[in-house]
Amino acid sequence: MKKLYILSLFTLFSIAPFFGQELFTCYDEYRKVFKNRGAFEVKDGVHDDVILIVRKDKETECYVCSVTIKQGDVVEIAIYFEDNTKEVLTYNFTDKSSWTIYNGISKTRVTDKEEKINIMFTDMIKPKRKEFKKAPKPKFDLN
Repeated sequence: MKKLYILSLFTLFSIAPFFGQELFTCYDEYRKVFKNRGAFEVKDGVHDDVILIVRKDKETECYVCSVTIKQGDVVEIAIYFEDNTKEVLTYNFTDKSSWTIYNGISKTRVTDKEEKINIMFTDMIKPKRKEFKKAPKPKFDLN
């Protein structure tokens, strides 16, 4: 009977840490950085090493791509392959609105396959803010 209690306690303590952890997707992690730091304005032109995020149901995938911007809107996406070649992607979106960018992240667009697509311009993330210099602890008696 003691062995059963010990085994039960061991099992409880070995799986307990998994219940307290939240699972974050690559989308959540990138979004947190953009929220904390902000981003510079994305200028017209071709931007390489941009993150393409595809979300469907509970699945999230993040890919490296190249994006062309004209008049502040996304007009072309080319996804990179492992050998650094790239291919232009085309999506059929459910709406015909422009694909604008705010704070380094594109507006979420939904495809006819119910995929949610975002683009994040990681090269536009602002640098970490400087931290205030802390005062040293006093080395003399203040009393």
